[in-house]
Amino acid sequence: MTGARRDGDDPRLEAILTALCADGGRATVQRRIVVSALLAGPRHVTAEELAATVQARHPDIATSTIYRTLEALDRQGVVQHAHLGHGPAVYHLNDTDHLHLVCESCGQVIEVPGSAYEAFARLLAEDYGFRVAPHHFAVQGRCGACAAEPGLPQRGGAVGA
Repeated sequence: MTGARRDGDDPRLEAILTALCADGGRATVQRRIVVSALLAGPRHVTAEELAATVQARHPDIATSTIYRTLEALDRQGVVQHAHLGHGPAVYHLNDTDHLHLVCESCGQVIEVPGSAYEAFARLLAEDYGFRVAPHHFAVQGRCGACAAEPGLPQRGGAVGA
C-alpha cells in the first residue's frame, strides 16, 4: 500500500523531513531515523542522548550525522535548543511557544508559555535597547515544592525567599 504510514511513524515525521529538504538537504534514511528518535524520545534531549538512542539500534549512523541533522532542524525552526543549566544544551520540538524554569534543588524543568516573558522582554528593550532571546536560556530558581521544604538552604537573592 503506497503512502501508508509505517507502524510507529509519527504523523509529524513527513512534515519535518519536508522542512529539511527546504533547507537544501535531503530526506535520507539516516535523517528519517534521527527525526523518528527525536519524535519518540523525551521532550528535552541532549545531542549525546539522542546519539546514544539512535546508535543503540543503528550503530552505523555517525554522531556527526546526528549533530548536522539537529543543526538543520534548528535552522528550520523545527527544534530549538536551550541551556537549562551547566550541562549541554537540550533540544526540543518547537511545537509550542514555551520557555523553561529549572529548579536548582530537584532539577525539575517547568515549561511556561512564552507570554510569561513578554513584560520582561519589553522592559529590557525599552530601558536598555536590548533584545532578549528567551528561548535560548532557562531561568534558575526553586520550584514550589523545594521552596516550601524546610531545611533546604536558600540561595541568596532569590525573589520571595
